[in-house]
Amino acid sequence: MLTFAQYLNRAKQLHPDAGSSVGDVLYLKLVRQFFRPTLIPKPLETERRRNELRGSVDPSKYIVRAGDRIVAANEVVTNEAHERLVTLHQELLRRGAATTYSIRGVVGPLLRDSLIIAIFWVLMVFYRRETYRDLRQVGLIGALFAILLTQAGLVARSYPAHPEILFMPFLAMMMTVLFNGRVSMIAAMILAVVVGLQPVFHDVPATFLCVVGGVTAALSVKTLRSRSNFYAPVLIIAAGYLTGALALGLASGWSIEEIGLRGFWGALNGLVSAGLTFFLLPVAESVTHITTDLTLLELSDPSRPLLRRLSVEAPGTYAHSVAMANLVEAACNRIGANGLLGRVGCYYHDIGKVKNPQYFVENQIPGNNPHDRLKPLQSAQIIKAHVTDGLALAAEADLPDAVAAFIPEHHGTTEITYFLDKAKKIDGGQPKNIEDFTYPGPKPRSMETAISMIADSVEAALRVLEDLTPQKIEEAINHIVRTKVNAGQLDQAPLTLQQMEQVKSAFLVVLSGMYHNRIDYPESSGGISAAWQPATAR
Repeated sequence: MLTFAQYLNRAKQLHPDAGSSVGDVLYLKLVRQFFRPTLIPKPLETERRRNELRGSVDPSKYIVRAGDRIVAANEVVTNEAHERLVTLHQELLRRGAATTYSIRGVVGPLLRDSLIIAIFWVLMVFYRRETYRDLRQVGLIGALFAILLTQAGLVARSYPAHPEILFMPFLAMMMTVLFNGRVSMIAAMILAVVVGLQPVFHDVPATFLCVVGGVTAALSVKTLRSRSNFYAPVLIIAAGYLTGALALGLASGWSIEEIGLRGFWGALNGLVSAGLTFFLLPVAESVTHITTDLTLLELSDPSRPLLRRLSVEAPGTYAHSVAMANLVEAACNRIGANGLLGRVGCYYHDIGKVKNPQYFVENQIPGNNPHDRLKPLQSAQIIKAHVTDGLALAAEADLPDAVAAFIPEHHGTTEITYFLDKAKKIDGGQPKNIEDFTYPGPKPRSMETAISMIADSVEAALRVLEDLTPQKIEEAINHIVRTKVNAGQLDQAPLTLQQMEQVKSAFLVVLSGMYHNRIDYPESSGGISAAWQPATAR
């Protein structure tokens, strides 16, 4: 049996004048006139008939219905019975394996991944316990985890060979800016393990690439100080992915094209992640009320309306706030607190004084004190009002909660001692309602606001003291700290005794530099005790 092509080739070989091109063509045309195929294949019809034949054949060798006996006890097991028993056993295994797989295939990996993620939440107890005090922050972390794992599922379905496109840099950048770099790196490594354990990623270095993307992203924004500087993280992340791809390529024998492709996708991922972070970070800040360094830097701009108003309408208060900010920032940095938050909080801690600046000693012209014409109770009410006025201005300006907290907490529930003592002298005893001469509070509840309370009193006291030396500055600092501690004003602040000593040391260094050129006058010219009372009216 020959095909048409084979038939023509055979006929060509029989041509009497082989080699003549014209003769070959004419000869083949003549042969075609007598060619009639005797067998024409019809694949569709052939397949249809095969299927019909398959359907007519019963695939079952034996039929065993429910309740049928295959072999009884003590009976000889024949070949047929043995085949039936083996088939039954295989069928039972198949059904059982399917059920077992459906349960284990869901519950097993889910339990495994949940336990791995639980490690992150346990570590948060040690590294950022305060997150658990705000469910919004917990919810934000959960949402970021869900976004990444959902995307990992989509990538596993469509592009399992390219785990470098997972948004691990986005998660790391968000968590670094909103929380800190340590939490971000822990989260990146935990989720990298979860992703790498998925069966679809077993043949690709997903864990390694996810760790590279997360760690480089966390490091790239650790010192991010401006929203316009998001280009730097993109370059760092791209370099990280390219270096990681190069390392894997050399170890695994990848081609240059594959290494370059993975580096390209990693760089593109960094660009997209930076863009997502730029647009979603303000949303996350507003939802969770977390104050990032980016926001604090924007608030520290002296041209901000509140700060500009404070510098113009209450210049003495503004100068006091700047000097106090230097103290607080240095002390916060010394003990590992947020120095930038401390500085910005001090800038705004007395903004309520713009309502009545002339009633505060730092803004008064010598010899013109309006309190001389008021009763002590009236003066105390005006002094207290700068707290409520400040909170109202903070709300109007939409200041973050962390910054607004400095307004009431830097005074805590201390007494307005100067006017309280003045009232005692006039009334001849304790006033009827001591709360009229007491700030409303609350007491400081963070390290930063606690330090600001001490710095406020120290800076105010040293302004009116003469005869300043490092020894007397240290004496003043110790006296004020002792007074605040004995009054219970620092009971709610998370400051240890060791940290308190570090705060005092930082204050001494800064203040000694500020007052190093002061001349030491005789002891009789003034003392610390003379400064306490006027300072309380600040």
